Amino acid sequence: MASKKHTKPMILPTQTAHSWNDDPRGYFTLTTKPLHILVFLLPVILYYEIGLLGWIGIQGSSSSIEAHQLLSRFFQIFGVFGLHLPAIALVLTLLLQHLFNRDPLKIKPMFLLAMIAESAFLTGPLIVLTMVLSPTTGTQASLAALQAGGADAAVFSADFQHRLMIAIGAGLYEEMLFRLVLITMLHFLITDVLGFRDRAGKMLAVFGAALAFTLIHDQIRLATGGVNLRLALFILISGVYLGTLFLVRGFGIAVGVHLMWDLLAVVILPGFSGDR
Repeated sequence: MASKKHTKPMILPTQTAHSWNDDPRGYFTLTTKPLHILVFLLPVILYYEIGLLGWIGIQGSSSSIEAHQLLSRFFQIFGVFGLHLPAIALVLTLLLQHLFNRDPLKIKPMFLLAMIAESAFLTGPLIVLTMVLSPTTGTQASLAALQAGGADAAVFSADFQHRLMIAIGAGLYEEMLFRLVLITMLHFLITDVLGFRDRAGKMLAVFGAALAFTLIHDQIRLATGGVNLRLALFILISGVYLGTLFLVRGFGIAVGVHLMWDLLAVVILPGFSGDR
């Protein structure tokens, strides 16, 4: 009797890309492996966690990132140290999966640089989506991009380091919560508990996580009590896109794309538009 171990491929925390490239040492395979993902994300994790300690003089950044708050609530029993446990949990998850997979302890530095380039390239569809959904053009395009990105207006009056912390924290912890954790949980529920096929489970999990990703953004709610439909649609489609990247290219690239977008919308464009 045929083995069933390949009928439901594991999607946490990476999706190996054997359908893209059967070479176990190739770029599209190794960059979905836990070790390359960990090394790729480690500078980002360390920068943000050091920022929480106040070593770079930024106050209150964590309060601006809902995903980090939600993750931290699981660890409130540990007090202030609990703020850092989401990062510790992420690092341990990647390390443990690397050990369980018995992958070789070898890093290809050029692949890490290529992951940065790939993340930048794959940010393109989000920029195009912003242009399509933005009601303005020309000189107001940058502000429209910021609004479509869902950032709070108060963010843009903050200094450069504060904005950088928010961009990094959102890119890292929103992907951890809504892609790494939520898609995995929904996929398990839909396929293993409810008995749906793997493909249907992935599609429903990606959409469900994208919907939750949309609803957590308070910026979609208008002061009049309505909903900013353009912004909600942008965040929903972006969530589906990032979820698809998570499944196809792994957690590292999903974080990279999200981070690139946030850096553009929260850090770079405000500088060109006259903000700090």
